Parts: sequence; structure tokens; C-alpha cells
Amino acid sequence: MAAAEPLVFPLGHAMGPFHQQRDAPPAYWVVRLGWDSPLLPDRATADVWALAHGHPETAGRTPWTRTELCRAASAAGVSDPDAVLGGLLERGLVAEVTPGTDDAATFAGTHRVQSLLLGLGELPDRPGVDGIGLLGMPALAQVPLGTYEFWQWGHLWPTLTEAAAGLAEMAAQAPEHAPEEADPVQVLDRVLHELHRLLSVHAVYLDRSLAVADAQR
Repeated sequence: MAAAEPLVFPLGHAMGPFHQQRDAPPAYWVVRLGWDSPLLPDRATADVWALAHGHPETAGRTPWTRTELCRAASAAGVSDPDAVLGGLLERGLVAEVTPGTDDAATFAGTHRVQSLLLGLGELPDRPGVDGIGLLGMPALAQVPLGTYEFWQWGHLWPTLTEAAAGLAEMAAQAPEHAPEEADPVQVLDRVLHELHRLLSVHAVYLDRSLAVADAQR
């Protein structure tokens, strides 16, 4: 059986474009990552980095891989998305991660999640589904309880590894829980597979752990 293609994850929080003059096109785009503010030097790079977040309509159903990202980037007019993606990978602004591997464990131990937007609670017309978004507007993300709890609590831990362990410990305290809900390894695997449902609507962003950020400062 062929190995699964790695998932593609963007790293950092978008700070927006920088215009050197009023009404001029952006000179570059800024990303906040750890203690750094790396720049995306052109539209193609900014577009591919943005597309690494996934697409809301397919997130959770279609794994967001290099193949899917490059297909979407080509459709958006990027002439050589694979080369652009390669440059972002080299700079550490995008990561390729295969859940369940040693590399995934290393990634999870050196990165953290930061939550954005607001929790809207269980949707009245969809029992068991929780919304994330902005007050007074339709939910941008509609997710199962496990994903909602990751969004709600995951940022309190310094790494994704510790977040998965903490969520597993919380689940184990419930009188009725599935075995996989209390297994940190399986929780991390689920988190990685679900991340694009949150990334694609900017409900979270991925950052370096503070320990890594401090070491690179």
C-alpha cells in the first residue's frame, strides 16, 4: 500500500499586506511566526501560503496535501505552485506532516495552536455540532464536539503534544467515553486530521512553541 501523502500546514499568523504608498499594490505580505515577522515577497507566495490553510468546502473531507494545494493554486493563477511551495517549506512557513509518524510527533512537540474567533456553542438546528465564528453571523466552522474542545482549550498548552495529552485526560474523566478519546496518540492523530477545518476559516493558526521561538530569538 502506498504511503499517504503528507498534509500541508501553514505556519504563522497573517499580519496583512504592506503598501509603500497609498493605492499602490502590496510591496510584500507580513506573517508573525514566533518572535519573527517573515515577509512573503510577492503575490504568488502570499497566495500559496494562504491556500495552505485549506478550503472550507472541502476541509474535513479531502486531505489537504501538496497535490490539492498545487491544484488550487494553479486554478488561482499561480504559474509554478510547486516551486513556490518548496520555497515556503525551506523557510519554515509551511510544513508537510504525515499523522502517525515520528516526524508528526516531532512537529507536534515543537508547535502550538492559537485560537481565533468566538465560540457559538451548539447549533440549534444541528444537535451535536458546535459553531465557531462571529456573533450575529452564521457560523464559519461547524464542527463536532471533539474539534470544538480542541479549539476551545488547545491554546492553553505549550505544544500540540501536550494539548492532545490534556484533552485525552479530560475525556478520561467522563463516565462514558470512547477509548480513543482518552488516548493521547489517537487524539493527536485526530487533531492533525481535523486542523484544516479550523485553519481554513481562520479559527486557529499554528505557531512555534515558545521554547522553539525563544531558542531562535
